[in-house]
Amino acid sequence: MTVVYDRILISTEQLQQVIGEMARRVNAAYAEKEDCLALVILEGAKYFAEDLLKKIDFPLDVEFMKASSYLGTQSSGTVNLENADALPAKIAGKNVLIIDDIYDTGRTLSKLLNWVEGCGAADVKTCILLEKEIAHDVSIDIDFLGTSVEDAFVIGYGLDYNHQYRELPFIAELAAEHIQK
Repeated sequence: MTVVYDRILISTEQLQQVIGEMARRVNAAYAEKEDCLALVILEGAKYFAEDLLKKIDFPLDVEFMKASSYLGTQSSGTVNLENADALPAKIAGKNVLIIDDIYDTGRTLSKLLNWVEGCGAADVKTCILLEKEIAHDVSIDIDFLGTSVEDAFVIGYGLDYNHQYRELPFIAELAAEHIQK
């Protein structure tokens, strides 16, 4: 594969350390809770969720939902939720843990939080691998945050550019020459 990134921002080893610490905090917070459901946001969070869920030591159901707002490297400003029709009945009354890859503008996460709360969840918490170091359009208190990343277009470990580079085992900055104008 042609190298499409300028530099690695978070190595595979660093990711696993961050996820291990996140799992410890999630396990402690949910130790006494029942009726727990992880809502994994596809496609970006699937690698993160897979590694995180292997370390979870309390019973929980897992559901998947698609949420998207990006066109190329910019948020479109419109958040689309897919695969949502059957989920409200599964969410109602549950302690929901939203697992997502990145908190950048905050629009997607805000829409997800409002939607899950509207489904009648007993409690909703957020578990986000990365927070981009930018001024967010929508400010959200993240319950379980992995780490922050500088303001760069990042790829790898589930994060993509035009549906490519998700499979990289680390987080890297996409090289500017590979961004289509």
